[in-house]
Order: sequence, then C-alpha cells, then structure tokens
Amino acid sequence: MSRERSAKRSEEDLSKLSYSQLMENIREFERKYGKDFDSFKSSLDEDKAKSDELVDEFIWEQYVKEVRRRFQGGKLELTIEDVKELTEVFTATRLEVISYLSKKGEGTVSEIAKAVGKPVGSVSEILKILESKGIISSHRKGRRKVYRLLVREILLKL
Repeated sequence: MSRERSAKRSEEDLSKLSYSQLMENIREFERKYGKDFDSFKSSLDEDKAKSDELVDEFIWEQYVKEVRRRFQGGKLELTIEDVKELTEVFTATRLEVISYLSKKGEGTVSEIAKAVGKPVGSVSEILKILESKGIISSHRKGRRKVYRLLVREILLKL
C-alpha cells in the first residue's frame, strides 16, 4: 500500500475516533518520548532516527492533525461518551479558569489564580488537566509559562 493511500485510510479511520480516544493516543506518545509532538518533531533527525521513531512520528502526526482539524474555527465537537470522559474538566473552578482565558485571551498561573481566587498550586494542577485534555495550550514568554484557550465553542453531538 502506498504511503498516500495509507495516509488517506488513516484519516478515514481517525475521523471515527472520539476526541477522548485521540487525546489518549497523543498522550501515550508524549509519555513515551517525554515531550509534545512539536518538540519531538523538531528534535528528530530523520537521517539518524530509528525506524520505530519514524513510524511513531507518522502515526503521532496523524493524531495531532486530526485534533487540529477538529479545532478549526475554535470549535470542539464532543459526543456523549466524550462528555462522560471529560466530566472532570467541567467543575466550577475549572470553568472559571476557562472563562478567564476566554475573556483575557491568555494568562500566567499567578494571573489566573488571582482572578479566580484560588491558590497558585491548585490553579497549576487545573491548568495541567485542561492542557492534557487539549482544552488549553501553553508557551513560554521568557521565564513565564503563558496559557491560552484552544477551544472557543464546545458543541455536543447527540
């Protein structure tokens, strides 16, 4: 089977996976390599990479592309099963954090903690959970880690 045909088939199969399944597959690769996909890809030297690393890169990239495709326009479509798996995300404090990021665009842990009236340590844990579920992302600005919302709208597919 050609790589193009394999990629096409892979796309079709991935569209059938729930959001939670996609994120779990992505997290498995992150645990295996100890970094996110973009960091892994930028550090991979294809001339020196092992064959299993190249295969993992291809598969991992397909999962990441599918998640990004689903996020186009800032919308996330969830099935009932996805919502059941994401119930830990939708607590009052986590929704306050999501609301803050929605209004402000981005923020550091200390800014968010101050805004929601919670300890920095608690907010840091919340941000880790939201990031692991693909709801927010982070990047470095100097020595500070800044968080931003990836999703602007969540649609429930019945």
